[in-house]
Amino acid sequence: MDKQPDKLEVLMDWFLGDAKEINETQKKILEEQTALLNRVEELNKCIDSKIEKSIQDIIVRMSDSYNETRYKTKRGRFIAIILLCSILSALIGVELTLFIIK
Repeated sequence: MDKQPDKLEVLMDWFLGDAKEINETQKKILEEQTALLNRVEELNKCIDSKIEKSIQDIIVRMSDSYNETRYKTKRGRFIAIILLCSILSALIGVELTLFIIK
């Protein structure tokens, strides 16, 4: 007949069984966390690239807006100068006409 295991053997078997379960659970959780961490890293890279693209788009739009505003300002000044020159030419033409008529 086999002898009955004593209390210490039963407790050690029970403790080792629980330790093995805990160890397996920890391994599974570690694998899940590793997979989640990899996914988070991929998402961070994606977000970083989108942020960089958005910043570049904003810079381009601001630059285009600035250039357009500057172009409109120069065009307005150019039109004002042409208008002033035209008025002066007309005045000179009127003065010359009046001088010739007298």
